Amino acid sequence: MKKILVSCASVLLLALSVAAAPDSKIVEQFKKTFPNAVNVKWNEAEGGYFVSFYENGDFEKILYNKKGAFVRSWKYSDGKDLPTNIVMALNKKVNAGTIKGVTEITSGNNTSYEIKVGKNDKLYCLNIAANGTVIKAEEFIDANVNEAANTAGN
Repeated sequence: MKKILVSCASVLLLALSVAAAPDSKIVEQFKKTFPNAVNVKWNEAEGGYFVSFYENGDFEKILYNKKGAFVRSWKYSDGKDLPTNIVMALNKKVNAGTIKGVTEITSGNNTSYEIKVGKNDKLYCLNIAANGTVIKAEEFIDANVNEAANTAGN
């Protein structure tokens, strides 16, 4: 009886894992687009497939629909390769800050950048469109800076 249950469970798990795998055309398209991708992981999502991977040191995620069409992507980086117009917009808003992280979001033909910048005891969160327009800018007290100063003083 145990052997039958284990066998049934194994077949069910195998069937579920096969059902969660993307179509081979999607995988081939991905490999052509991102030939240097490493640590590639596919997950089924509602209406499509997520793939996460590293390329050139950056972590990326892409959502494809079930037919293999690109839906949206997220690229997480240190900001060293930001376009010049984005750097200029950033410097205009927060001059001489330190970039803590960048998320480049692409959906269809639209790209925007969510950028976290630290300056003194402030953390700035900016959303900048690909054309350099600042869509949203928020300013916070950077608790990590205050905590580090308190720790250093003790």
